[in-house]
Amino acid sequence: MKPCSRQALHSSSLLQNITTNPVIAKIQGTVKKLGQQYQDSSVVLYNKANLQPIAVSRPDQNGNYSFLGLNTDLKTFIVAFDKNQQFNAVIQDNVVAK
Repeated sequence: MKPCSRQALHSSSLLQNITTNPVIAKIQGTVKKLGQQYQDSSVVLYNKANLQPIAVSRPDQNGNYSFLGLNTDLKTFIVAFDKNQQFNAVIQDNVVAK
């Protein structure tokens, strides 16, 4: 076997730095397709500061989704993807947790 000269690099720049105070907020909404509630999608919550995904949710049978336990200071945007790939993704920007 040959000796390996690889070494582990510090990866803190790749990780998210999310503060945890105050964690009392939530984001909730409804996914609709042509005006009707739609459940066959994935809803992804992203951090605007570093474009990293924070959480993924699936809507319930009525098309409702929610992200719980969020920081009120967090700047986010949401992208909903159609699982059947019939429609383009929908983006909601500047979403504020309340």
